[in-house]
Amino acid sequence: MSSPIVSRAALAAGVPVRYLYWIGRSSRRYLFTCTDWPSLSDFADGVAIAVSAGEIVWSGEIAALTSLPPSAEARRATLYVHLLACNADERRAAIEDLRPACGAHLRLAA
Repeated sequence: MSSPIVSRAALAAGVPVRYLYWIGRSSRRYLFTCTDWPSLSDFADGVAIAVSAGEIVWSGEIAALTSLPPSAEARRATLYVHLLACNADERRAAIEDLRPACGAHLRLAA
């Protein structure tokens, strides 16, 4: 299991806990911001991941995350949003890249 790695810019700004890079299967890095359930309504379009015990347990669009049933594992996980995907195609590509394949776990970027 990887330890969270923050961006150097976030460290320099003094906000290391909120910003993490996650690497997809393509080796592309995605910058995510830690958020909470009440704040999700502030984000219209974006990619969300739910992380539990250092592993992504869910990835998808923010709207889909908010519609999960209360019993879903993602509802008890730490939430991160990626807002840099500019359109629906980029969001879908990021979601697929970040989704673990066959139970494989993703790693945090350095």
